[in-house]
Amino acid sequence: MGTLQSFFKVKQTSPKQNGWSLVLLMLFAVILYWPSLNYGFVLDDKKVITENAVTQGGVDSINTIWATESKTFQANVPDDAKISRPLSQTYFALCFDKNLSTEALQKRYHQGQITLYALLVFLLFFLMDKYFSHLSLGLRCIVLALFIAHPLHVEVVANIKSADELLASILLVSSLLALPYSTTSSTQHPAYTGCLIILSLFLFVLGYKAKQNILMFSPLLIVLLFLEIYKTLPKTIQEHFYSYRWSYGLPMLVVLLTILFYKGPDNVPLVQIYALDFEVYQTIQSTYSKAHNTFLGMASTGEIVANSLWTTCLSVTKMIWPRTLVHQYGAFQIPLTSWQSIKPFYAIGLGGILLGGMFWLSRRPGQFQHVMISAALFTLPLIAYSHLFIPLPDTYADRFSFLAVLGLLLLLAEAISRVSLKPFWITGLSALWLTVYSGKVVQRIPAWESDTSLLTTDWKQSPNNASILARYASHIEKDEHKKEQLYLKALSIYPNFFGAHYDLARLYFSQNRYALAYKHFNQTSEHKASDDIQHNLQLCSYHIARNKSQSAYVSNQLKDAIQLLDSARSFFPRDIVDPEYREMTSNLAKMYFEHNAHDTAFELLINALEQDTSHLVYAQEGLNMAGNIKNSARAVEFGLYFAPSRADDSTYWADVEGLAQGNEILLEQIKLHKSKNFSVR
Repeated sequence: MGTLQSFFKVKQTSPKQNGWSLVLLMLFAVILYWPSLNYGFVLDDKKVITENAVTQGGVDSINTIWATESKTFQANVPDDAKISRPLSQTYFALCFDKNLSTEALQKRYHQGQITLYALLVFLLFFLMDKYFSHLSLGLRCIVLALFIAHPLHVEVVANIKSADELLASILLVSSLLALPYSTTSSTQHPAYTGCLIILSLFLFVLGYKAKQNILMFSPLLIVLLFLEIYKTLPKTIQEHFYSYRWSYGLPMLVVLLTILFYKGPDNVPLVQIYALDFEVYQTIQSTYSKAHNTFLGMASTGEIVANSLWTTCLSVTKMIWPRTLVHQYGAFQIPLTSWQSIKPFYAIGLGGILLGGMFWLSRRPGQFQHVMISAALFTLPLIAYSHLFIPLPDTYADRFSFLAVLGLLLLLAEAISRVSLKPFWITGLSALWLTVYSGKVVQRIPAWESDTSLLTTDWKQSPNNASILARYASHIEKDEHKKEQLYLKALSIYPNFFGAHYDLARLYFSQNRYALAYKHFNQTSEHKASDDIQHNLQLCSYHIARNKSQSAYVSNQLKDAIQLLDSARSFFPRDIVDPEYREMTSNLAKMYFEHNAHDTAFELLINALEQDTSHLVYAQEGLNMAGNIKNSARAVEFGLYFAPSRADDSTYWADVEGLAQGNEILLEQIKLHKSKNFSVR
């Protein structure tokens, strides 16, 4: 018991205590994720590694990766979705070895993930020693152990592509470690302090090159730097600033809120430039309709705020108890809400409790800076990933809360340090909490073995989740009837889910159910217009008209059949040399001929031959039709289309001349064609 009391006592710890604590924490991180070493490439791992020729170039690709305007991080994505993360891609490129088997390469990258996670734990240990030395070593170790074992981190460690998240976090922590920090007036030489600030900013910029979302922590870096400068000021100036803190602070808060809620073109919040790379955001915005830019019909700022509050509430509760784990944008379908619902008021209540708790913690003399760092780590990701900044109702991936978890745990540690909770209870409750988290991680890790295992696991745990239902139907389910039912269920949950509409439309098209395919392609186009969707709409229109034409023909409604087939040709979206188009043109000519519109049939075939000269089937059909009605002029006209390939065939020329017997004009035309063909030869 004495040892336990000592572990939770705030005192100067020995290097041995610190060393063993650090080794055990890093070992815990390695052991917990050791099973992932034998897993494969999953989801975007392929886009950044196995399908990415730049990454596979290794050292030779470094110049390309770091070139200005280069956006090679992901392969096989539309141009408007390409992004640049040169530091992360450099890491992937340096790890790549074309001489390794796929299995060995997968293992190398997963080893890298575990190493990066252990390195992050190593740096966080010293970060907490620097900024949270007022907490006992025991509390700091508990915070780090719970952070390591938090189930929300499975995606970041088990998914190779998420090395960008780890690298950005490592560099953020390194930047904070490099930043000058003191609890009293600084005694360091100004030149030395300046070098540390430059190093800190350099590491932060390097983190931006790993993943742009590090920008959401820039206010923390700025405030810490301001506080360090503030500490160097004379006491009288410090006291003056402190006495007018509300005069400065309140206007700044009002300005911040004004910027936050001001909506520019298409209701784009200006502060989005703080949350994500601005160019990427603008590109994403351009792919969505006006309805999506206003959050799927939430036209008022009030509705946007209500949904943002509810989303944030879900994020916070998930950090405390992550019952359902998800891996991607849209994996957790967040239902839209409004002020008519109780949900945003729940969120306000939770937010009030958390803000009140943070204010209470910061009231203790000398604790403002510690609480501010914890609160920033906790709240900045919540703000950046709220609906105030992201124009989707379903952005709720596990990795978004990666460092926010650390902030929440630090706030809890601050609260525990203020109360008289005995070490026995702290240790017991923490051990129970750690066991539950670790068990959830062990349960979740196998899902990341492959795409199939991940989507299957998510589908089983979230059977009423629109996005997961649609992805499972697209990538895993083989039975077409079950696919259809899964898509329809997804759309019953989320009627405006254009991805499900598109995939269902493709399924119906493959089943020749063109009317239903047209319906869902059309609903897709209402939410996300593209050339591909318009092409498919034209193709559906063509098939619908053609099928109706065939039905009319079978019913002996020849006139209707002709009109419908002619309209089908006008819908046909492809080049006219397409075999299906050729067949349709021939059938239409035969229908006109059968309907005694002989001249129309002949003209149709002649026009087709002028545009598609290599397809002599048109000429043969015209020749046959002319022969049936003994129209020698048309027979000669179509017969001459064979002249280039029959120049040496005397029988051919004799047959053509025989058709023109008695018609001097036709015989003269044949003579001209004959001389032209021989002169060319």
